[in-house]
Amino acid sequence: MKLGKHTLMIDGNYFVYSRLYVMPRSKSGKLLGDEKEKAQFMRKLCIDIASEIRKMRPFIDQVVVAVDSKSWRKDLFPEAEYKGTRVADDSVDWDAVYSVYDSFRTVLQKQGVIVQQTNGAEADDILFAWATELNNQGRNCIVWTGDRDLIQLVDYTQATDGYTLWYYNTKRNLIAFNGFTALLEGESNDTKSDDDLLFNLSGSDIAGSLKDDINDWVKRNRVSIEEIDSREFLFKKILIGDKSDNIPSVVTYDKQMNNGKHRTFSITEKQSEKILAQYEKDYGSFQVEHLFIKENRQHMCDVIYRSVGNSNVEQIASNLMQNIQLMFLHVRIIPEPILKAIYKEISKPYDSPNFHNLSQMERILEGTGFTDRDKQVVPKGMDPFSGLKLVDEKPKKEDQPKTKKLNELF
Repeated sequence: MKLGKHTLMIDGNYFVYSRLYVMPRSKSGKLLGDEKEKAQFMRKLCIDIASEIRKMRPFIDQVVVAVDSKSWRKDLFPEAEYKGTRVADDSVDWDAVYSVYDSFRTVLQKQGVIVQQTNGAEADDILFAWATELNNQGRNCIVWTGDRDLIQLVDYTQATDGYTLWYYNTKRNLIAFNGFTALLEGESNDTKSDDDLLFNLSGSDIAGSLKDDINDWVKRNRVSIEEIDSREFLFKKILIGDKSDNIPSVVTYDKQMNNGKHRTFSITEKQSEKILAQYEKDYGSFQVEHLFIKENRQHMCDVIYRSVGNSNVEQIASNLMQNIQLMFLHVRIIPEPILKAIYKEISKPYDSPNFHNLSQMERILEGTGFTDRDKQVVPKGMDPFSGLKLVDEKPKKEDQPKTKKLNELF
């Protein structure tokens, strides 16, 4: 198992909306209701992305931002009311939000960031396709998001040595595949089997400096590393559902309490663990491919019914299939035309990002007018960045063209 540079893949909608609601609100009017607040918001987005890229710079070589469009899931599953619980906040000027978001994407693209939006696809679909393609090429990814559904992308592809990690910067939480910590700690060849040594003969050791860079980032930023089995995560997630996306559990039922009131129950995390354990005891280790095999799905339904009850096998089977289609990111789930459109964009040649500019908010916004604070006249009490010192750093050696001394030219 080897360690190489990473593509930083950003869930654009999560990034923008998570920063929107920490913005200061004026006493009257809507959030982002005037040009001053829009300028503040743009600066907030650029400061945050520049800060994180500056920290990760030693071990990333490409940046991708995935942007939502209207989801194909809403069209194919209208009866499911996918994400039907989400209601627009009337206290926000959404036209202003989308305007700033568009401008933000434009300035990032000028710095070499790949910004992708595909009609019919969610950002999740785009991030899945990028992770799959890069891992198949033996390249590594870090998905920057707060959406725990995307933890299912965490994986290690043994055939190519490519892997994907999930990073939630607000909580400083890095979720990785089993064995990643040992990789960072520099597992010795003595602990590896003969098969592992033979398989990884061409790249069995980590590049020492890169390992040190990642360990330094983890230590400096107090990043906690959690290792998971993505197969188990996916299995349990499908059973439990996702309230934020209005996806119910595979089993949901009402029960009258002692006080006469009714309460809705569904599969819990603990129950999902028991169901998985029982399935593997009865039918062997769970594999992702089982979700596409009718016989295996029937075994799952039988175990769920025996473990939870309060439903029937036919209803469980219907709910299970719907949750697989709504929650599982896979080439056999995403409609082929949409998948082809996504991969067509991925296969395009892209310029290398300008990390010197991307690591500094002022350089990202250079020439846009968003850095002209005199014209903004933002009251210090409303400007959370008024005390921030923005230093125009000198380019690092790796950002400058290589030069030779005069006496070395002859």
